[in-house]
Amino acid sequence: KKVFYLVGATVFGVFTFIGCIYTTNEQQTAFTITFGATSTVEQPGIHFKLPYITKVHKYPATTQGMAIGYNPENNESEVEDSLMITSDFNFVNADFYIEYRITDPIAYNFGSNDPEGILKNISQAAIRNTIGLYDVDSVLTTGKGEIESVVKSEIIAQMEQHSTGITIVNVSIQD
Repeated sequence: KKVFYLVGATVFGVFTFIGCIYTTNEQQTAFTITFGATSTVEQPGIHFKLPYITKVHKYPATTQGMAIGYNPENNESEVEDSLMITSDFNFVNADFYIEYRITDPIAYNFGSNDPEGILKNISQAAIRNTIGLYDVDSVLTTGKGEIESVVKSEIIAQMEQHSTGITIVNVSIQD
């Protein structure tokens, strides 16, 4: 009977010790929740937490991408997202790629239920509004760089109003 209790206590102790340790790497951003208080994990490496009490949430800190107007798996255009009207009343099929990074994991986790959905909706609105200001020749040729910078600044301005923890890195028009 003593051996059974000793083995049980040893197993419990091992799992408790393992539950005290967690790691993060350079490609991750994380935060912990202890008794409802949050704290951001600043440095990659081995960290300690209270077992069974502290919860750790990890997210990728690398640049991620979102395709607007096409399916990146097969490069087929999604017409409902990519077909837009220009200022000279022509239709253009424009595909965009939005690059973003999770910079505030606490806001990303608690700011909304769907931060990527918010980013996608804001991006689609900014793209449509901007494309509508240019003529078809500018959209297809000389105005691409200007359109990309206008769309990026508009997305950044809109994302600052929402607490999503996402930072826009780059906006590019795909061919």
